[in-house]
Amino acid sequence: MPTAEDARRKIVEHGMAIHDRIVESLPPGLGLMVEQVRSISRTYKGDLDTFLTNLATVKNIDNLITYIALLAVLNKYKSLSDEELRRLGAAFERHVYDVVSASRLRKALEEAGVEKEVANESISTLLRALGVIHHKHKALYLWIAKQRRLANFERGVREVFFRGEGGNKVGRGVKLLLRMFIHDTNIPLAIKIAYSQEYKKYLPHGDMYTALVTLRSGAFEDVTSLTAERVKARVAKRLLCEARGEKCKDVVIRLESIRGLVRHVAKISGDPVLFERGAYDISVKYCKDLKCDACPIRDVCKRFIFIRLR
Repeated sequence: MPTAEDARRKIVEHGMAIHDRIVESLPPGLGLMVEQVRSISRTYKGDLDTFLTNLATVKNIDNLITYIALLAVLNKYKSLSDEELRRLGAAFERHVYDVVSASRLRKALEEAGVEKEVANESISTLLRALGVIHHKHKALYLWIAKQRRLANFERGVREVFFRGEGGNKVGRGVKLLLRMFIHDTNIPLAIKIAYSQEYKKYLPHGDMYTALVTLRSGAFEDVTSLTAERVKARVAKRLLCEARGEKCKDVVIRLESIRGLVRHVAKISGDPVLFERGAYDISVKYCKDLKCDACPIRDVCKRFIFIRLR
């Protein structure tokens, strides 16, 4: 009988087998930089000074970071689709690749179809934040590469790029920027985090898609928190209803009420970055449309497809 741990393991394995959708959507020039950063970080992860020396040879590395930061800021306004990410990447490489300026950014965002008001606010926020980092650290890559504690890095991202604001929309942008630079499979610039136990302290945003797979797969069933027990009780009631052959209502759960549970499940999976990536991908490609027979975790999933989120 598959266990909750089996489900978490398979979700993490799927996350390892695919690229993060942000990395997947990068245009060729920025994608090449990612490969360079990975190579350098894996070679010199134990020697920060040599790592920094070699990073300095990656042409336009700060523009790669600027692009990721732009996506993080835009994510405050809406969760970007894969198609939107591709359009933004292509427009950024065409107009901003060598030189970052307000006019170039505006042209890229306009071409990518971003609303004018959102574009203007995002550009203003981004340029202000980049100015703060450059003034204090001289270069964006130096700011990230010298990060040692995930909590401090997250606090810095929130303060610099979002002026200390809270809320789920801001959290979505903060988590995007963090996960890009703290994991070996993404853009491991923060080597003191990516190659230590620090990256395991990452807590996902807890979006609708990741939460759906976490619950429907049963990956939460061995958690003993009050929230988990309440969800298990509702699931058990639905299963008893089915066993009696009655007409049963779906289990409808508010995302806000189980976001903490989803984050905890990701944490105990052993690799919360890969768990988030795997669960999101499974949800979008399979779970959302109930394509259970083709799903990569079908052998361990509890298939609680009667769970819905709102």
